[in-house]
Amino acid sequence: MIIGWADLETVMTLRVMAFSAPQFIVGAAGDRSLSSGDPASMFNACRVAAAAADRPGTAWSRSNWASGRRSRRSTTKLFHDLPGAIETLDATLPVLQPNLVLIGAMSICMPGAVACAEIVRAHLGDDVLIVLGGRHATETMWVDKRSGAVQHHRASPLRLIADERISNVFDIVVSGDGEDAIRELGEIVEETIDAGGRARDSRMRLERLSAAAGEFVAGTVISGHIALVSGKAGALSMNMLPAPAEMFGVGARFDVLGNLPTAHVFSDVGRGCIYDCAFCSERISVTGAPRAFASSADRLHERLLAAARTVAEDYPGEDGASAFVEDSTLLGWNAKLVDRFESLVEQAPHGVRVGGQATIDQILARPDIAHQLSRCGLEYVFIGVETPEPGSVGGFSKDIGARHGNWLDRAARAFDILEQADIKIGVSLLFGLGEGWRERDALLGALATWRRNASVRTVSMNWAVQHPLCGQDGGLGYEYLDWALDPGPLLDVMRHFGEASTRYTISGGTAPELNEAIDIVSRVDAVMERKPLELEKSDG
Repeated sequence: MIIGWADLETVMTLRVMAFSAPQFIVGAAGDRSLSSGDPASMFNACRVAAAAADRPGTAWSRSNWASGRRSRRSTTKLFHDLPGAIETLDATLPVLQPNLVLIGAMSICMPGAVACAEIVRAHLGDDVLIVLGGRHATETMWVDKRSGAVQHHRASPLRLIADERISNVFDIVVSGDGEDAIRELGEIVEETIDAGGRARDSRMRLERLSAAAGEFVAGTVISGHIALVSGKAGALSMNMLPAPAEMFGVGARFDVLGNLPTAHVFSDVGRGCIYDCAFCSERISVTGAPRAFASSADRLHERLLAAARTVAEDYPGEDGASAFVEDSTLLGWNAKLVDRFESLVEQAPHGVRVGGQATIDQILARPDIAHQLSRCGLEYVFIGVETPEPGSVGGFSKDIGARHGNWLDRAARAFDILEQADIKIGVSLLFGLGEGWRERDALLGALATWRRNASVRTVSMNWAVQHPLCGQDGGLGYEYLDWALDPGPLLDVMRHFGEASTRYTISGGTAPELNEAIDIVSRVDAVMERKPLELEKSDG
């Protein structure tokens, strides 16, 4: 039996809502962008707390998340634009009356995070603790490896509050491993309320967060001063982290994987990528080295089994399950790990149709791995091609095979390998790096050839956006307080890009203009045999 919110109000102290902040000031993501229907990063961050809801004696077991994954899912949202967020918040907050609201945000979502936090505060006042985490928090507040001191980027939410650039809408900001910190925050909120305080008073117990495991820094601003605390309970155990799919269910469906329910699966090998490309927020110098590489194959296998179980339970009429592996590169395309994974799959087949990511040079270096993983259920590989001449724009650390041919020729050879392994291909293109029309023509011309000669099924268009990168932003120092794109015709086109901005261009890069954006989308549409883009006038 699922207990309704109204029933739970009489028996619980902790009431939780979580959401990913909107990227657009108006309008949803375009149908040409590759976006999931699930707030995968939020599910990932909240999974330890969700698991605690299944353990008697915890604050979470007495919360609105205690009645199963359907209930958790109903209060964990992915917002695309501000009007949609306002509508949902205005409808949900008066009924649920959460006293813990968790917000995740990328940097270009910061205006949306601020706006949503203001709405939550207007509805609930001091009876809610508002917590911000996610990529933006992690890239703007970090521990210096040499000095051990906490550093703040100009766009650090705590610094912006202390400097009165924004109002004090975020009671606590968490940077880094938030999984166990979120669990502990729920315990603190319940303790504060049981002691006669209001939920926002929980920030005065910030020191309690040091009991949480993981590498994180959390802070609050009180009377204009920033107070900080870090985890002292040791590292998170990657092998003990629950599967997000089992905690929150599966709502996405990827066409390229048969339109079956598609779980987002993490092997938890680390926070980011093994490469250090300058334009990427997953670069190793920002996210840190892999932390549990050797056991990642075992975790991946377990998470795929969990995805299969979850889909079978929640979608009994479906003909199987699919999953996209969110590792920056699937098992690092490492022969030893793939051997281990194949052995596990042979012992216990997962039956899941799998997608994942790899780099061009990884595939070329070990083409046999493509065939191995195909036997293990891999049907789709998403590859970042980005630009036709990595050397001309700089900062492409994954361009490690330059002596074996130019980038586009190597991409074609990698695609041939995947084609021979019966693996479909997705391609990520990146513009705004400072390239000219000649380079774009070469890239889009190559795309047309790949589409004819290989199983290129999906294309993601992105416009390079500068991230804070723990200070490695070329001194640009953006505050990220303005929307990345203003309403108007350009937004109507750029919503079909996965990420884009006219304000937050990278150093040496360019901002998109309407005519070139339309040209890029039109040419990609022609290659992918889609109907031409029909522009609709944005509201506002």
